[in-house]
Amino acid sequence: MGTKLDNLKKDKTKLLTLGVFVTDVVILIIVLIILWVMPEPRTPGEECGYMCLPCPQSESQVCCGCRAERLNMYLEENFDKSYAEVDTEYTKIYNTRIAKIYGGYIGDVKPVAHMIGEMREPSEDMKTHPVTKWYLGNNCLLLNGMSMHSGRMRVPATGYYHVYSMLDISYHYEKDNSRQSVAPTEKSSLVHSIFLSNIDNNEEIEVLSTCHPYEFSRNDIFGRFDTYLSSDIHLTAGDEVYVKVSNISQVNSPPKNIFGIYMI
Repeated sequence: MGTKLDNLKKDKTKLLTLGVFVTDVVILIIVLIILWVMPEPRTPGEECGYMCLPCPQSESQVCCGCRAERLNMYLEENFDKSYAEVDTEYTKIYNTRIAKIYGGYIGDVKPVAHMIGEMREPSEDMKTHPVTKWYLGNNCLLLNGMSMHSGRMRVPATGYYHVYSMLDISYHYEKDNSRQSVAPTEKSSLVHSIFLSNIDNNEEIEVLSTCHPYEFSRNDIFGRFDTYLSSDIHLTAGDEVYVKVSNISQVNSPPKNIFGIYMI
């Protein structure tokens, strides 16, 4: 009787051990199946596009997240600041490199004009007259808003300009009763001037002038000299600058007579 009980206990122990083993095997199989079908691990934000940008609170730190979300937040936080910086920069460029002109705008280019003399009708009038005959052909400039009206150069933009003019003067001596040359000392000195006026008013302002007395030349036939004027002056859009000379009949050699102006 005792032997049968011992055999029964051994059989129960074997069955219990076998059941535990089978259970462990089943659990292991289930775990392996789960691991087999489980997707590979992904980094945060991989499905929506991962992006890292400077944090708004501290540019030395980096904040990461989905691309669309991070871009939207970054633009909202930095657009106004960046726009203000760009606007300030380009406003400075505009103010320094863009000039208002008479009837429009010009950019980086500046007004410039350079004329040479042109043949004219002779005159013995000793009064001061404007030099209106200027050649507009080759070797002459009239650019970027500059215009010429009856010998007057009209500037298109307000600013500082360099104005210059040179005239070639020549005259013949008169003969006395003994056929000796007589220096024109009785004549008043030759005056070469640059004047300024504005189309809005008829006021005339002399801005530059030089006076050259007549002198006796060694050749005993004629006298000749050059006069030159130049200066930096402030002009307003619409101002007209022109050259005047006394005894215009003595302004000869047109190619040597020049008149120019350019914005500084």
